[in-house]
Amino acid sequence: MFDRTCDVLLELGYLASDEDRGPGELRVTRDGRWLRRLYAENDLLLAECLRRHAWDDLDAAGLAAAVCGVVYDGRRDDGAEPYVPGGPDGRLARALEATTRIWSRLGDLEAAHRIDSTRRLDLGLVAAVHRWANGRRLDTVLQGSEIAAGDFVRWCKQVVDVLDQIAQAAPSAALRDTARDAQRAILRGVVAYSSV
Repeated sequence: MFDRTCDVLLELGYLASDEDRGPGELRVTRDGRWLRRLYAENDLLLAECLRRHAWDDLDAAGLAAAVCGVVYDGRRDDGAEPYVPGGPDGRLARALEATTRIWSRLGDLEAAHRIDSTRRLDLGLVAAVHRWANGRRLDTVLQGSEIAAGDFVRWCKQVVDVLDQIAQAAPSAALRDTARDAQRAILRGVVAYSSV
């Protein structure tokens, strides 16, 4: 399994052959060095989204929502198409579409190398996290949702954790700044209070 994972990382350019050290030896590339700073379950998907600039045009609320789509894992899928703030042609929708394309290509690569696929995106909390990051009240954010307030707070804390990693690992200073802004936007009210 380790060799197959290395093959994927080689193909994506996070590892490279290092013939100076001997046949079959590998070295971590520049992209691989910042991949090492991502510790989420879908770290390779996050890294690919950063490297392929899928989220570069997002504001803080949009970045928080996009990260939520990668991090969140709802307990059930009701089959309904989730609402995406800004509509189907907005920046967030385009970023989520790019994220889905990256996820699909990554899944094809993982399948070709016979390793477990990266968990698919779950957009079920995207709108709620976007509203929360834009300063809405918790009761407004959760209105019409079946998620409990405690569960929402737990997912927000996970989003904040990944945003912190992005703030340290993103290849561009602008995206690192946006990730810090997104952290501050999410880490307020009951989410901040529960983190003390």
